[in-house]
Amino acid sequence: MTLLYPDSDIPFQPNPGWFLGAFNCYDREETLGETLNRYDPLDPVQLQALYDAYVFDEFNEQSGFTSAHRAAMATNLIAALSEAKHDFTAYLAIDESEEEWCFPLAWVFPKPRYPFEQAYLALLRHWGMELTAMGIALPCPSILGIYES
Repeated sequence: MTLLYPDSDIPFQPNPGWFLGAFNCYDREETLGETLNRYDPLDPVQLQALYDAYVFDEFNEQSGFTSAHRAAMATNLIAALSEAKHDFTAYLAIDESEEEWCFPLAWVFPKPRYPFEQAYLALLRHWGMELTAMGIALPCPSILGIYES
């Protein structure tokens, strides 16, 4: 059975970029963008606070996301982080022609893998117990090359 996006008949096919979607400030530059620009996304403590405040609540039961949706997102992120040469820049790229996605103006990620490593650490805190109870193997961050500072 195919997992579907909540309240639709569209197959649910998440990618690691979904962990950054809450930071899209297109059409919200003067509200969300200004708020997010107060944070340094390269500071792990500040980025974790942003993940806590903006990302994981988006994928809750009230929004129609089930444990199966969260498991699909987690396994996809783990697979990407497990690939030595995964192209994380693809999720950070902004297509200027579409003008439907943008990070806050001050945000730049010199190491494209970094926000996804931080997403995994946040995932462990937010969904770790639930996913482990489902039988999803959540590797230790160091196995994925993630070292907390």
